[in-house]
Amino acid sequence: MSSNIALKKPLGRFALYVVILFCFIAVYAPCLASSKPFVVEYEGVWFFPFFRYLFYRGFYTKGLDIFFNLLMFTIPLLLLAVWALRKHMRWLLVTLGTILLVQTLLFFFFAYGPAHDPASNSQLMKERHFALATHPLPDWQFDLKYLSPYARLNLLLKYQQRLQQKERLAPYIGAKQLPTLWQQYHDNEEYELKQLQSSEKTPQNTAAIAYIIQRNEWLEHQVKELKHEVMPLIRPFHWQDDAGGNQDLNGLVPFWELTRINRSDLVAALIFGTRISLVVGILAVALSLAIGLPIGAIAGYYGGTTDIVLSRFLEIWEAMPTFFMLLMAVAILQNKSIFIVITIIGLFGWTSFSRYLRGEFFKQKNFSYVEACRAMGFKDSYIMFSHIFPNAIPPVLTLLPFAIMGAIASEAGLSFLGLGEEGSCSWGVLMDEGRSAFPSEAYLLWPPAIMLTTLLVAIALVGDAFRDTLDPKLR
Repeated sequence: MSSNIALKKPLGRFALYVVILFCFIAVYAPCLASSKPFVVEYEGVWFFPFFRYLFYRGFYTKGLDIFFNLLMFTIPLLLLAVWALRKHMRWLLVTLGTILLVQTLLFFFFAYGPAHDPASNSQLMKERHFALATHPLPDWQFDLKYLSPYARLNLLLKYQQRLQQKERLAPYIGAKQLPTLWQQYHDNEEYELKQLQSSEKTPQNTAAIAYIIQRNEWLEHQVKELKHEVMPLIRPFHWQDDAGGNQDLNGLVPFWELTRINRSDLVAALIFGTRISLVVGILAVALSLAIGLPIGAIAGYYGGTTDIVLSRFLEIWEAMPTFFMLLMAVAILQNKSIFIVITIIGLFGWTSFSRYLRGEFFKQKNFSYVEACRAMGFKDSYIMFSHIFPNAIPPVLTLLPFAIMGAIASEAGLSFLGLGEEGSCSWGVLMDEGRSAFPSEAYLLWPPAIMLTTLLVAIALVGDAFRDTLDPKLR
């Protein structure tokens, strides 16, 4: 009956749904925010840019994004394997291990192996190189001839993105000349044409003017050939795309059209920032468990001098402030990688697990089943990790949600203070950007703060319900 207590707590159950929603957003973030359509028809040919660029690190420049993009396909396979093989534990473990191994190998291949841009075509590049000898002047039709289908499509999609953003923002900005993507493109074209027209009339300048005019005419005509286009569900920007805008534009548009101080889309950054928070929470706590559980088990099982030495070491280690340790690591390594933050949080966050497991081992080692194991001549390591550990670990698991919550809050706090990974979309980095623009653009501070608070409160409520489930007093 106790296993169903969490399900009977409405608040805990609702919080669990919220956490699951955040996990879904993290895994399927590209389906919610990306500048690449799922499918589009152009000149009678069907293209699938979303899937072609999903593992291309020239578009997803962070390895973390590629890892999560692989999870989009791995997680359904894992769930299917659990459902199909739930009654065959051995085959289930083998299948899960195989899927995770394939996930890891594919990740290293896409993240560190040779990268191929779908828009590039080596054969066309060679042909263009040899043909340049007979086309010394700029010629749009010549360039167009040597563009691959995906290169042409990318030009049209980018042009369409600027045009659609202009139409979306028109009701808010009216006739004001604000730096939208379309306005910037138009101003650059106008400036370049004026410079060419005001300079000396040479064959080179005349060809350059014709090149710009022909390219714009081609874009205006060909963009109408894009049909049956299916875009991501929420935003037509990747979190690293230039979405244009500045303070003047942010002051007029609704919150879902806001841009960061680096001109990228804020909503897309919020969506992809979910990935960073979950990875920080899971990896930092996993590292803490890997360190704290063995130390707590050894201290609790052997007691005496061993316990005294390990306990004093734990107290000394616990006194080291995480913030200053991270400052020292950043100063030494001259790097603000998110994995440095994860490592520091994990290295200095294991003490609570160690203390808790130490107490459980003190209690469990005096039970009769441990005496029976010793009488049968089992080794201490076997008794500790095969018999005591499975009985001592359930109460420790109640700490996991709160530890994950603490790790996420620590990363956000450190990033807010400027110690996060530069160029990241972490919610702490986004709040730091809002703080740096305060008070003129204070509205940039609240969206990531609300997202972070919602996730932390949901995890806390799930942890509270989980603790009530495992509390023996409720049985």
